[in-house]
Amino acid sequence: MSFLGNLGKKAVEKAYDLASKVEGGRDYLTTAANTVNSLVKGKDARVYLKPGNVVQFISRASARSIQIVVAKDTNELICDAIGGTGSFFPNAYWLVVCGQHGRYYFHNNYNYLAIKNGKIAIIPSSVGEKPPAEAELRVQDVLGSAQAIYLESVQTPGYFISFDEDGSTADEIKIKTKEKFSQFEIQLIAYGPGIQPEKDDHTLETSNEASPPSYWAAAANTSTSPTANRQSQIGDETTSPKS
Repeated sequence: MSFLGNLGKKAVEKAYDLASKVEGGRDYLTTAANTVNSLVKGKDARVYLKPGNVVQFISRASARSIQIVVAKDTNELICDAIGGTGSFFPNAYWLVVCGQHGRYYFHNNYNYLAIKNGKIAIIPSSVGEKPPAEAELRVQDVLGSAQAIYLESVQTPGYFISFDEDGSTADEIKIKTKEKFSQFEIQLIAYGPGIQPEKDDHTLETSNEASPPSYWAAAANTSTSPTANRQSQIGDETTSPKS
């Protein structure tokens, strides 16, 4: 990146920091920046973030999707970015819930993607409950890109959903930095009720073929690896949304 490019990036980050100190300021600035970026690039990176839509988030660091898995040590639900892409991978489904001021929540069977205590987390909830405050996210365009976005915590401004190249959750230093490991592209899986389809939406169609082996099983060249069994377990615990 050029010297002028670095100055521009620092200026934008400084503007976000200042805006966060004013009520609603960060939301206004995000909306303005997203609008300008969409006009310049001729495409809205957030076009599929409509209420009830089912999407997947593809990490630009790992080139794989955010998915829910069971932690080996604690048996708790966690997430990583080594999931598959498409309708065969319900662990990587995220139902879009639109909040106020252009904010969002994303959940899989009411297990919410969140940033809690400075760390990326999955927070279980239930039908009828108010979404967890830690799960409220602000979606920012990656300036200069027509596809990529950042997912920023509303409760903790300046913290972003981030993953390393191996798909593991990023450390706090990276979580607080807008770089490649905080960038995602949105893959549409299914439209929500009453949502008008977009042109050239590249929706992934459901296939009648048998589901392929999990990523872990394929990587280990066996379907009996412990990690594959864990993915099978979480597959029973998560419910794929209906298209």
